[in-house]
Formats: sequence, structure tokens, C-alpha cells
Amino acid sequence: MAGEALPALTRSTRIVDAVQATLRSAIFDGALHAGEQLSVPELARRLNVSRSPVREALLGLVAQGLAVEQPRRGVVVATVKSTDLLAIHEVRLFLEGGAANLCAQRARDEVAIALREILAEQERAVKAGDAPGYFRTNAALHRAIAQGGGNERLVQILGLLEGQMRIALRGVAANRVHMREGLAEHRAVVEAIAARDAAAAEQRMRHHIARTIARTHADF
Repeated sequence: MAGEALPALTRSTRIVDAVQATLRSAIFDGALHAGEQLSVPELARRLNVSRSPVREALLGLVAQGLAVEQPRRGVVVATVKSTDLLAIHEVRLFLEGGAANLCAQRARDEVAIALREILAEQERAVKAGDAPGYFRTNAALHRAIAQGGGNERLVQILGLLEGQMRIALRGVAANRVHMREGLAEHRAVVEAIAARDAAAAEQRMRHHIARTIARTHADF
């Protein structure tokens, strides 16, 4: 296993939650690479915890699609290929459109304010050419829209897809044109949500995901 530093454990009511959150961050940040073996003894040593919470945390990562079990290798960080990413986006095409529709119907006014704040942060990232900032605000915006719809099952499903997508997108080169296009599409979705136009919110979100599929395919 590579010797890159792992994030410090965060405070948590359960040590296993802290371990899992730390490993998730390490996977998303690239400290743990796709295909890398996740050795329970080694991770326990590096995190200065017992092996039991590490084992439980790894089971959680497997359930989330961020790690997979392989014969004779144990648990390794998941590898999300271009075909996997396309399939994820195709599922998101339907689910995210529905999430935007529900958000426009059900969200309180404070949600639209929060979405515009995320957009402002994303605009700063785009102007600075800050790809990590763009991807971070992208995840935050989509998560806030899903949460605004008030359907916890939908939030959970999209959260699983988001994690797998973030692994794949580490291999996609940052492209300022693509980021600018994504920002404009996000803004159109948010304005439809703020106007309580559920049909327009769904249509614009579906258009955004379709365009994301096209951009991702071009980058891979």
C-alpha cells in the first residue's frame, strides 16, 4: 500500500464512522488510488485504531461502491471505467431530472438562496480555473437540489452514484470551457427551481446531464 498521508480522523460518535469518513476522503482526494489494496492491518496502523472498525468501515465502502472485494487480494479501491461512468450518468439523467422537479415543487425559499450561494462559489472557481473547486461545488449543488425535494430515498441513491462518479472524474482533465458550460446549465436549473417551474427544472436538469455525458465522453 502506498505511504501517502491519510486525513486525520474526525470526531464522531462511533470510531467506525470516523474511519469510513477518512477513507472516503482519501479515495476522493487521491491519497488512496483506484485498484489499491486496502489492507486492514496497514490501515489500522496508519490510522492508529484497532482492526475491527477498519473492517467495518471497509464493508461500508464496498456497499457504497467505492471499494470492491477481489479474490486473493481482499478489498481494493474501486476502479470506475468510462463505460461505468456513462451508465451512472444515464441513471442520473432520470433521477436528477426528477429531483429537480420535486425541489421546484417542495423546497422552501431558503433552498433557492442556498443554491444561488453555491452557484456564486462555483462561478469564482470557474473564473480561477479551479477544477477541484468546481467539482466540489458541483457535488454540493446537486446534493442540495436532491435534498430540497424532500425524498430521502432519492437522496441516498444519488449519494451512492455521486461517490462512484467522483472516483471516475479524478481521471478527467479539467477543461475551462466545460466548466463554464456546466455553470451556465446549473444557473438555468436553479432559476427554474426558484421560479417554482417544476417542468422547466426537470427539462433543464435532463439537458445538463445529457450535456455532461457528451463532455465526459469527449474527455475520456
